[in-house]
Amino acid sequence: MQTLERQRSMAVSGGIDNWALGAESRPLSRGKRKEEDLMDKEKGTIYLAYGSNLNLKQMAYRCPTARVLGSAKLTGYRLLFRGSSGGAVATIEKQKGGSVPVLLWRITPYDEEALDRYEGYPHLYRKETVKVRFKGQWMSAMVYIMNDGRPLGTPGRCYYEVIRQGYMDAGFDISALNKAVRDSAAQETAEI
Repeated sequence: MQTLERQRSMAVSGGIDNWALGAESRPLSRGKRKEEDLMDKEKGTIYLAYGSNLNLKQMAYRCPTARVLGSAKLTGYRLLFRGSSGGAVATIEKQKGGSVPVLLWRITPYDEEALDRYEGYPHLYRKETVKVRFKGQWMSAMVYIMNDGRPLGTPGRCYYEVIRQGYMDAGFDISALNKAVRDSAAQETAEI
């Protein structure tokens, strides 16, 4: 329980440290199995977050038993925003040569149910399994990707700030987020 409380306090302060990253990210004692072996044996799902669920405070509230495994880059995808202008939400789409900074989480079935509700699954987002390289090994992770049919658009200021804080929490370069906003806005204008 103390680890969860530490995660919540780190989420509120906006930083990630070894406690907020969970047990998998702390160095293992001598004689213990490798981190990757432990991750494979644990119960739960590996969830890949790229948008508002990068935000530690939001995830601590929504999914209190979720644990951050660490950051990675999802290759072959790009970040975009789709939906009404000023209210668009994040999604990823395949793009050769693209990459998206992501956080990997270990979630329980309870956490996944909460995420399903938040993501509007299966109507707004669908679930897919993607491969991501994490700590030198390829692993499968569940991700929410927006269903087809929504136009490109710009996010609202509040939603953008939640994601921006998530980028700061994870130590990601915010220019990747800003590029996604610009790309979505430019293509939105071109579609009109």
